[in-house]
Amino acid sequence: MSTLQRQSLLHSTGVPEGTCQFPVTGGRKLKFQLHWLKRWKWLAYSQSLDGAFCVLFAPEVGAGRGHQRLGRLVVTSFNKWKDAVETFNAHESTDYHKSCVAAADAFMSVVSNKQDSVALQLDKNRKLQIEENRRKIVPIVETVLFCGRQGLALRGHNDAGRIESLEMPVVNDGNFRALLRYRASGGDAILADHLQNSGRNAMYISPQIQNEIIASCNNLIVGDLVSKINSAQCFSVLADETADIAGVEQLSLCARYMDVAVGCVREDFLQFVPIFDVTGKGLATVISDGLTKIGLNLHYLRGHGYDGAAAMSERINGVQSHIRQLHPLAVYVHCSSHSLNLAISHACSVTAIRNCMGTIGAVYNFLNTPKRNDVLKTCVDRVSPSAARSRLIQVCPTRWMERHDSVHIFKELLHPVNDCLETISEWPDTDSSAGANRLRCSIRQPEFILALHVAARIFALSLPLYRELQKENLDLTAALRMATDVEALVREIRHNADDEFHQIFVSASDLCAVIGVDIVMPCIAQRQTNRCNITAGNAEEYFRAAVCVPFIDNFLMELHERFISHNQLLRNFMCLLPVAPNNTTLSDEHRRDILQLAETYNADISCTADAAAAELQLWFRQLVAQPDDRRPKNAVDAFRMCDGETLPAIKKLLQIMATLPVTTCTSERSFSTLRRLKTYLRNTTADERLNGLALLNIHRDIKLDSDRIIADLCVTPRRLPFHLC
Repeated sequence: MSTLQRQSLLHSTGVPEGTCQFPVTGGRKLKFQLHWLKRWKWLAYSQSLDGAFCVLFAPEVGAGRGHQRLGRLVVTSFNKWKDAVETFNAHESTDYHKSCVAAADAFMSVVSNKQDSVALQLDKNRKLQIEENRRKIVPIVETVLFCGRQGLALRGHNDAGRIESLEMPVVNDGNFRALLRYRASGGDAILADHLQNSGRNAMYISPQIQNEIIASCNNLIVGDLVSKINSAQCFSVLADETADIAGVEQLSLCARYMDVAVGCVREDFLQFVPIFDVTGKGLATVISDGLTKIGLNLHYLRGHGYDGAAAMSERINGVQSHIRQLHPLAVYVHCSSHSLNLAISHACSVTAIRNCMGTIGAVYNFLNTPKRNDVLKTCVDRVSPSAARSRLIQVCPTRWMERHDSVHIFKELLHPVNDCLETISEWPDTDSSAGANRLRCSIRQPEFILALHVAARIFALSLPLYRELQKENLDLTAALRMATDVEALVREIRHNADDEFHQIFVSASDLCAVIGVDIVMPCIAQRQTNRCNITAGNAEEYFRAAVCVPFIDNFLMELHERFISHNQLLRNFMCLLPVAPNNTTLSDEHRRDILQLAETYNADISCTADAAAAELQLWFRQLVAQPDDRRPKNAVDAFRMCDGETLPAIKKLLQIMATLPVTTCTSERSFSTLRRLKTYLRNTTADERLNGLALLNIHRDIKLDSDRIIADLCVTPRRLPFHLC
């Protein structure tokens, strides 16, 4: 066992959190007492075994007369709590325990004073050799760090064996070896000597060593993140899955928690976990095991957010159901971005809007070739030289903000697109000319042009909400408030539909006049079942009733239904953030909500319901005393304002409220890193290497120096000694 491991064991092993619930055993219902750890400093408690141990150095050959074999408190756990005090005192008085205490004190004094070990003090040459070995391996570790931070591939076509020459070889052997050559040829004589003259079994540049260095980075970064998350004592898990280039389903695990020291909410990527069972129970097992494996205390899990897929959100066999069975306080939140996207997608089921979106996608696919795009660019320069874009954007099914941009850009470039398709329709190429003519006829239909303008008008209102939902430091309260504002704006447009659509109709008529299209009302049949057959006096009335009003009504209905579950989720929490506090008297509704919160989160706030209600009344008094511009608008601002010493229960409830998931955008952003790292040429990257490189690339704010990495590498024996202890 290394020095670092011994030091870590003596410092922190077996000390549970203050909120740990010790299990009750026996007929007398006794349990381990937390104050025993303060009375006997050598004592440790194991939650998995529900027993006590002595953590000091134990003799390897036994103790006492005849070197008897050691038993309880040393080799096996002790859990006979009725005899605990007598047993601990008796163990403390034994001679072998006293000798272990002396050995531990001597060890810690050497470590705390940063003295060299006895072997190094006796052998100065060994110390010099270790310092030289560290100078050799530091540039190797820093090169791996550089490639990982920049997302560069380390390996090449042939990256085995010694680096015989510092000249660049004809065969590409990878960025890692190329950077080592560059550094060695730039003046690092020690590295150059090591690369060319070291033993073949101690070069420390092989792919295996690269994997070990990357694994050490993975352990250190995850350790820092887990330490911060566990110290917050409240977090939510975010999860989403995608298939990588090798066809493996990768589940991205992220955590949302409150950074208490800074007073802001963080969402941090943790790991990619391969999944092979995509049922609700299988995914729940992967999430639970993955979080436990990296060291997260699931006792503090207070929320989990996923998309709306049946395997994730189903109430009976979905992931959220299985997680709630294991952790009842973990609240499921449907991703708000997915909710908004579903609302818009279902609102687009109106025939005219649906056909409009399909036509936009068909035109993009048709023009998405170099030759046709060049024609479009020429038409844009001739017809609309002031246009901000010269190319269309795909109606992307996953990047939802790009769908908004595609509609607005198509509306702006409709005139150049019409001229471009007219030009292509005159080509001798039959396929191109026929396809261009069909699409030109489609975009010149009055229904398409008016549907395009209506969709652009409504999409312009939802685009700011999409952008807001991308932020990490956004809580569910602010997201719902903004969604409510968007709903109110659209409802106002619906209320003034005549005036609003008149402006849209005038704008569309002007564009139609430019491209030579007349807006006329389609023929009305006495009986019609396959298309809209509304009786109207003119074209404006017809398209308002056939396109604009149904689309707005669908959008309002879907937006309200998709976010109503979020409102129900926050129903009790809203008592912590009253809309307009003007007195300190609690209403019956506020009192009911705070009592329910106190009952639900009794383990977190550790106070009675009446005490929580009293704290809420004091919290209202503080809010009333604040000017309007300084009152908190969301849970994060309220958490910063609340005094945790005076109002501990309210501050903890505000922390839980701010920690509840809003979106899974952080998980989806990690997919971009996955695509950059596991490419066609790197499709066999192992899971541990992939996670290490992903963490290095994503968490650039976490500082890693070579000393920490070398210390972690030295936990296992090495051919060349690197550590001074």
